Amino acid sequence: MKTSDIYCDEILTGKMEVETVRETMNVLAFKHTEPYWENHIVVIPKIHVESLSKAGLEHGDLLKEMMTVSAAVCRDLELRFGGCRLSTNVGDYQSTKHLHFYIHAGKRLRNEDGSAVQ
Repeated sequence: MKTSDIYCDEILTGKMEVETVRETMNVLAFKHTEPYWENHIVVIPKIHVESLSKAGLEHGDLLKEMMTVSAAVCRDLELRFGGCRLSTNVGDYQSTKHLHFYIHAGKRLRNEDGSAVQ
């Protein structure tokens, strides 16, 4: 059974428009479409890799490129806001089974369940 992958099915196909922050041949960084933080960036590979735990030696160059893009985004957020966080989810913690890094700074807008912070 195929699970929904918004990154492959909607974003990388161009069906859903996103605001690009940085882009390379193999990596896309964009503003989260439903942010949980004031400044919320998503970094994804342009090929399907389920998660960091599923990445293998064959993904070494891709992971390096993702980290290079993430480092540039982190530098920008650090300059603008004094710091940021970078994270990824694996397994049951993933709502989308496509490797992605979150980079965020500022005030939290939504809780983990998606509800608005009161």
